[in-house]
Amino acid sequence: MNRPHGELVTPALKALALALFLAVLAPATSLAAPPDPLDRGPYTVTTLDPLKIGTVDLQEPNAAGGATTGTAAAATVQLRGSIYYPANRASGSPVIVLVHGNHSSCDTGSAPNCTAFKRNDRGYAYLGENLASWGYTVASIDQDQLMYYQDGTARGMHQRRIIIAAMLDKLWDANVAPIPMGDNANIGGALVGKLDFSRVGLMGHSRGGDAVSSFIDYNRTRPAPGRKYNLRGVIALAPVDYERRAPYGVPYMTMFGYCEGDVTNLQGARMFERSQYIAPGDPFPRIQVSMLGVNHNWFNSVWFADGDDATGTDTACGTSQPNNIRLSGGTYTAATRGSGDPALMGDQEKAGLALMGSFFRRYVGGDVAFDPYMTGELGEDGVSPQIPVSACPTSPSGTRIPCAERNMVTYFAEPAARRDVLRPETDTPLTVSAVGTAITGSGFANPYQAGSGISPIPPTTAGGFDWCNPEPIYFTPSSLGFSGLPTATKGCPLPAASALGGQSGTRENAPVNHSYGMQLALAWEQPASIATRIPAASGDVRGFKTLTLGAGVNFFDTRNPPRTGDAVWNPALTTQDFSIVLVDKNGNTGTVAAGSPRYGNALHQTTGSTTARTHVVLNAIRVPLQDFAAQGVDLANVRKLELKFGELGKPATGSIQLSDVRFQEAVGGSAVYTDKLADIPPTTAPAPAATVKTAAAATGGTRATATELGAPASAPATTGAVAKPAACSPTLKSATVKARTLVLKGATTCASPIRVTVARVGKASKSKALRVKVAGSGWTASAKLAAGRYKVTVAAATRVVTVR
Repeated sequence: MNRPHGELVTPALKALALALFLAVLAPATSLAAPPDPLDRGPYTVTTLDPLKIGTVDLQEPNAAGGATTGTAAAATVQLRGSIYYPANRASGSPVIVLVHGNHSSCDTGSAPNCTAFKRNDRGYAYLGENLASWGYTVASIDQDQLMYYQDGTARGMHQRRIIIAAMLDKLWDANVAPIPMGDNANIGGALVGKLDFSRVGLMGHSRGGDAVSSFIDYNRTRPAPGRKYNLRGVIALAPVDYERRAPYGVPYMTMFGYCEGDVTNLQGARMFERSQYIAPGDPFPRIQVSMLGVNHNWFNSVWFADGDDATGTDTACGTSQPNNIRLSGGTYTAATRGSGDPALMGDQEKAGLALMGSFFRRYVGGDVAFDPYMTGELGEDGVSPQIPVSACPTSPSGTRIPCAERNMVTYFAEPAARRDVLRPETDTPLTVSAVGTAITGSGFANPYQAGSGISPIPPTTAGGFDWCNPEPIYFTPSSLGFSGLPTATKGCPLPAASALGGQSGTRENAPVNHSYGMQLALAWEQPASIATRIPAASGDVRGFKTLTLGAGVNFFDTRNPPRTGDAVWNPALTTQDFSIVLVDKNGNTGTVAAGSPRYGNALHQTTGSTTARTHVVLNAIRVPLQDFAAQGVDLANVRKLELKFGELGKPATGSIQLSDVRFQEAVGGSAVYTDKLADIPPTTAPAPAATVKTAAAATGGTRATATELGAPASAPATTGAVAKPAACSPTLKSATVKARTLVLKGATTCASPIRVTVARVGKASKSKALRVKVAGSGWTASAKLAAGRYKVTVAAATRVVTVR
């Protein structure tokens, strides 16, 4: 779709030269490779399954605010679930609470008193065991009884808030003193003095995602005598958005998959957008992860056993389709569906563990080494994925597209590490930038097409581009007595209601643009540009790492490349593109291609061939500012930002959504929660599994099932492996260099992680920590280095090596 032109050689050579130039800028493999979140830690994990820790009174007002009746009436239920903890950690461990979503309650029988409960809480054992091995206590709440009592209109949200608070309260009590054993309690004194409530994290899946998001507000305003907990990280996994929350006051991440078969309108994207500016000055980041080939259920191993939720006829998402790009589920059986055995995980669980584990260890654990998974910077070389290679898919469908194209990470930095430039403001969305200067535009076409889902077509603005917000005025019009499709105050471009992606075929008849919030709609049929001046007071951007934009492609607009053939499942075949330009006070100009794989995949069009599997989501275009500096732009004196469309060598026509253009990410690293959880060697105390069972038996309570890390759920409880000695000193046996790759090998008896660093001799650069792999009594580490001399440090030992 490139615009015809007469002069072919010169522009082509210029484009090639620029591409080669930026390829040189692409960073080499970092010395400070982030830790692999799939690795297991040094602690022996004890599992108490089922956990019984008391009772909770459920109550929820009906939609009119009065008392509920019938099945939704107030009830007292057992507070239970499963818990994973490092019993041989000598000091308090952070507390993570997991909340599953709405699902069937019973394997056999009928709710609320099933003959055999489903035990939906056991589906996150892979996450709970992994985090526990690194020193966290993870409690997964069983809501099988709650789901019977929830109100159909209120969706059980307040009941879920109550049960989350109750679990935290009971864990607090269990940390202070033993909980007497009985029919409703079996934890005894196993957790006394073991928990650190200064570090609390939550993860909710589906309706649980809405619950943990709303719990942020509930926790903030909870009346006495209820406690307010120190939340340091909240994840909404494939959440619903029934309460239309705008989470703030805590690091917050939402994740969802493009092959969703339940929350098909990707409601987590709305929550991410709403959260960004709701509380000016809120000192915490927001993160959104869009995942290709991912469905709703397979993040939960119990739900995986209940089947697939994605549409089987969809070209990209149907597992029977020859070119589907689905991530595999696990290899669980009925007996092992609640097991955390890593060998049973499928590709989808591995991706989920990589991202959720990294988030909790970064913010709840305060380990900044996990920042690269949060910011999206791992893809700066254009080929590396945003998850560790160990979490990349291995199945035929999973490898049909590159791992680097699977996950789109959008990081919205805290205000101290962010400077907004272009952001539609409520009063002046088309005329004034976020830095107070005029927005200018020319050459744009009306973004609304005839015959689309917006009628009548809004008049063309002076600059050609327009603003919109897809959030409907009423969430469910039919519940309020309104007829027709939900409409927004100012709708974004949409396909016709009955066309692919149209509202008549979506969940709740929602618009296909899932990123609810103010944004710009840009369409071009000739060269066009939008620009704003940056005042001197805002022009020093040396303290930031990136220029980041939120963008999504309107796949239904005929001005974009057609999604035909393999493009339905391979989004790289129809990538949009435009130029991003920065100019300094002396007129020095730097230009990059927004569609470069080095900057993310936001300009890929959606995958999917059915309405419920096609999406418009604002994802990040993340451009390192050094790419402009290398072209001569003075980052201390930036004076203009311009976006150019339809130039030679770029698609001549197109239609996209744009928002939140910003400089962000502090050069010195994030200052949010940098208080790393202490690395404390495991104790050599008696096996915790035996302790728990003995305590239960002594008081006549329910016997716990405590399985060692990695053992099948059906295996007998064991006392676990003996921890390695706490006092140790790793040794370096060899350091070899081949093809500029440094390979280190050594020996260890350490149970705690080994720290190996490399520093350039004679340079002022900081030392870089290497990722270390431990196998038995040996360890290895490697790094690709530039030529030079380097000092390797392992514990108290050092060695200098030369790379030629």
